[in-house]
Amino acid sequence: MDLKLFPAERMNTDYPWPLWAIGWLAIFKAVLWLAYEPALPEAVLRWVRWKYLLAALPLLICGVVLWRRRRWAAWGLVALAAADLIFLAVMPASLQAYLVDSEVVIFSILLSGVLLVCGGPIGAVLILCGVPAMFRHTRSAGRS
Repeated sequence: MDLKLFPAERMNTDYPWPLWAIGWLAIFKAVLWLAYEPALPEAVLRWVRWKYLLAALPLLICGVVLWRRRRWAAWGLVALAAADLIFLAVMPASLQAYLVDSEVVIFSILLSGVLLVCGGPIGAVLILCGVPAMFRHTRSAGRS
């Protein structure tokens, strides 16, 4: 089994950039919560923590394996992005986890934007928008 983290083919000019971008987005979604804990009511924060705890490792694995063009990683990212949006629909109070409150307005806007894209619902929507590219450029385990 070849356990290279970064596939050598990624340096080729014909490597599909959507796979690269979606893989990084999944990795950011997996690890961003390690650097930021939102100020939320304890009941909501407990649910958000569980969501991140359960999704972090699968997001990390699927993001890296997507670079290796494995179809199961694309399916995993689709399921995780859909689950993220479903969680937000079921618990709309968790949207506050992505909004940064700062005395400096520009920091609030910029940091909230980064969190919404890299860790939040906009990132999940971007992953789902990339579904056609993911399935066009990945292959099943039986195919090479």
